[in-house]
Amino acid sequence: MAGNITKKMKIRLIVIISFIALALGWVIANLAYRSLVTGQDLKVKASEQQLSDITIPANRGTIYDTNMNVLAQSATVWNVQLSPLEINKYQDEAQRDEMVSDLSTLLELEPEDVRKRLENTNSQYEIIKRKIEKPVADEITKLKKDKGYKGIYLEVDTKRYYPYENLASTVIGFTNSDNQGAYGLEAKYNSVLSGTPGRKISAKNALGETLPTSYEKIYPAQQGNSIVTTIDQVIQHFIEKSLDNAVTQYAPDQGAAIIVMDVNTGAILGMTSKPDFDLNAPYEITSEKLQAQIDAASTEEERKEATKDAWEMQWRNKTITDTYEPGSVFKTVTASAALEEGTANLNSTYHCTGSVTFPGLPKPIHCHKHGGHGTLDFTGALVNSCNPAFIAIGQSLGAEKFFKYYEGFGLTEKTGIDLPAENKGSYYDASMSPISLASCSFGQSNTVTPLQMMTAAVASINGGKLLQPHIVSKVVDNNGNTVKEIGAEVRRQVISEETSAIMRNALEQVVSANGGTNAYVKGYRIGGKSGTAQKLTDSTNSKYVFSYFVFAPADDPQVAALVMVDEPTEGQRDYANVVVGPLAAAVMKDVLPYLGIAPQYSEEELADQEATIPTGMIGMDPFSAESKLRIQGLNGKIVGNGKSVVSVFPNQGTKIPREGTVILYTEENAEQTVTVPSVVGMTPTQANQVLTNSGLNIRITGGAANNKRAQVSAQSVESGSTVPKGTIVEVQCLITGEDGE
Repeated sequence: MAGNITKKMKIRLIVIISFIALALGWVIANLAYRSLVTGQDLKVKASEQQLSDITIPANRGTIYDTNMNVLAQSATVWNVQLSPLEINKYQDEAQRDEMVSDLSTLLELEPEDVRKRLENTNSQYEIIKRKIEKPVADEITKLKKDKGYKGIYLEVDTKRYYPYENLASTVIGFTNSDNQGAYGLEAKYNSVLSGTPGRKISAKNALGETLPTSYEKIYPAQQGNSIVTTIDQVIQHFIEKSLDNAVTQYAPDQGAAIIVMDVNTGAILGMTSKPDFDLNAPYEITSEKLQAQIDAASTEEERKEATKDAWEMQWRNKTITDTYEPGSVFKTVTASAALEEGTANLNSTYHCTGSVTFPGLPKPIHCHKHGGHGTLDFTGALVNSCNPAFIAIGQSLGAEKFFKYYEGFGLTEKTGIDLPAENKGSYYDASMSPISLASCSFGQSNTVTPLQMMTAAVASINGGKLLQPHIVSKVVDNNGNTVKEIGAEVRRQVISEETSAIMRNALEQVVSANGGTNAYVKGYRIGGKSGTAQKLTDSTNSKYVFSYFVFAPADDPQVAALVMVDEPTEGQRDYANVVVGPLAAAVMKDVLPYLGIAPQYSEEELADQEATIPTGMIGMDPFSAESKLRIQGLNGKIVGNGKSVVSVFPNQGTKIPREGTVILYTEENAEQTVTVPSVVGMTPTQANQVLTNSGLNIRITGGAANNKRAQVSAQSVESGSTVPKGTIVEVQCLITGEDGE
C-alpha cells in the first residue's frame, strides 16, 4: 500500500515538475522572444503611451519690401485643446456645464459645439479653437486658475499677418491652415520661409496629464529665413490707387493689371492685379460682381463652383497667368527687328490706303484709320500705329527673321520670374504663312502674358538687353545676414544700342505727338506705345483688352510700366488711348518724382504752373491785396465798397492756375455765387473761356491738354451746381477718338 502511494506520488511529482518545467520554459522562451525579437517594438509602444511628443511649429520668415518694410510676418498664437477623458473624470455635470458656458463666451463658439467635443470620453485631444491671440490665451489661463478647470490646454502655434491687407496680395500670396505657402511668394519660397519645427517630449499618465517631476526635453523650433523683395511699398501703393480708379471708371469684366520695372536690372518695383483680396482673409470675396455671381447660383453645387471660380479670379496674378493678343504695343518688337536687320530705317516710307488685301483672305485687313494715313515715314508709322505700314515692315523681314526676333525677345518661353504659376503665350513659328506674318506684325494672332510683353518692350529701349525679371533681391537669416543675393541678369543682347536709341526717340514722339497724348506728363520725357486687341466672341458686342507701355526719361530710361485693362464695360471704352493712356500717365506722374527723377519744364509748361494765393491779405486795403496777387501771377477782383479785405475766395494758401482770379471781399456776407456750366465735349480753349466768363477758375488736367484734338471728358463740379464765385473747376482733357491704335 505504501509502495503504491509512493509510486503515485512520484508520478504526480514528475508530472508537476514537468509542467513547471514546461511553464518555466515557455516563460523563458517568451521573455527571450519579447526581449530579442519584439523588444524594440514594445519599447516604442510603451514610450508612446508614457511620453507626450508635441510638435512646436516654427515661425515662418518675414517678407519685406525693398526698404525693409514688413509685408508678411508670423507671430505666436495658441490652439485651445480639451481632454474629454480628463474633464469627465474630474468634473461633475454642473462644473462641465459651467466650463462649456465660459469657454463658449470667451472663444465666441456655440455651447452645443463645445459640448459635442466632450462626448468622446476616451479622447485626450480635441481642438475647439485655433490660432487665438495672446489676450484671449491669457484669459483662458486665468479661467483655469480661478475656477480650477481640468483638461483645458493651450497648444503653441503660429499665425501669418499681413499688415497692408490687400497690398500686393496677388504677388505675396497666403498660407493654408497648415502654415504652408499656398499662393504667390509664400508658395514659391515656402522651403526658404518655413523653418524647422521643434519638439517637446515629456512623461504623462494614463489621463494624458504631464507628470510634474518626470522627464521633459525641448528641442526649440528654428525660424525660417526671410526674403527681401524688389517691391517698393510706396510705388505699390501708387499703382494700386491708380488701378482702383480705372477699375471703378471702366468696370473691366476680366480685371486689370499694372507692372512697374527697373529697366536696367529687371527688378519688379510694383505689380498688381485686380480684382484682389485681403491677405488676412483670402477666402472672403471682395468683388461685388463676383459675390453677385455666387448669390445667383440656384443649387448648392453651382454655388460651390461659383465660389471656387471667384477665389481663383481674385487670387490669380494676371500679369503672369493671363495671355492676350498685345495689339500695337507689340509694334515695338517688329520695329526693333526691322531696324536691326536693316530692312527698314528712319527714311523708309509706307503708303496706307486704309486696308491691305491678301489672296485667299475673305476680308481685307484694316487700319484703325479706315480712310488711310497716306504716306508715312518709319517714325510716322509708329506714331500713327499704322497697321498697313507694319504689315509692310513685317513682310520686309520675312517669316524666318521675324520669328528669330520673336524668339530673341523671349516671347516663346516663360520669363522665369520667381513666382509660381507663370504661363506663356502661343505663337506661329518660322513656317508661318504671309497672312499670319501680316497679323503677327502688328500684334495680333500671337499671344503673350503682360510680363512677357513688358520684358520684350523694355529690351527695345534699354540698350537691347533682355533682362531676367525678378521680384526677390535676397534671402536673409534671423540675424540679418545675407544667405543668397539675386541681382541683375542679362539673358541676352537682342538688338544693338544704336537700334535701341532710335526706338527710344521714336517712342518718345508717340507720346509727345501733336502737343501731347493722354499718356504725356508735363515736365517729363516719356516714351511709350498703346495697344488695342479685339477679342473674338460669339456675341455682336466687341470686347477689347487695352494696354499701354511707357518708360522715362526717354533719353536715359530708368523705369517702365505696363498697364492693362481687360474688357472694360463702362465709360468711353473703344480706344486704348482713352482707357489706359490716362492710367499710364497717372502711374508715371506718381512714380517718377518718388524715384528722384525731377521734372524739367519747357517755357510753355512753366507758364502753366500753379501759383499759391498769398497769405496776410485779410485786413489789407483791397488795392494792396490786388497788387500782392499780381506779383504771384494771379488776378484779383474786388467785391464790395469796404476799405479793407474781410475774406478771400479761394482761401489764402490755396494753389490755383496762374492767371486765375481771386475774389477779394471788402464787406461781410457779400459772397457771390454762380451756376456751373457744362464744358464736357469742348476743347480746352473753349472750356477755359466759358468757365472764366462765368466767374470760375479752371484747372486743366491730362497730358493731351495742348493737343488740338483734345476734348474735355469730365469736370470736377457737376454742371448746374451753385458754387461760390472763383471756385476751381478741374477739367480732364483727353483725345477721345482714334489715336495711334
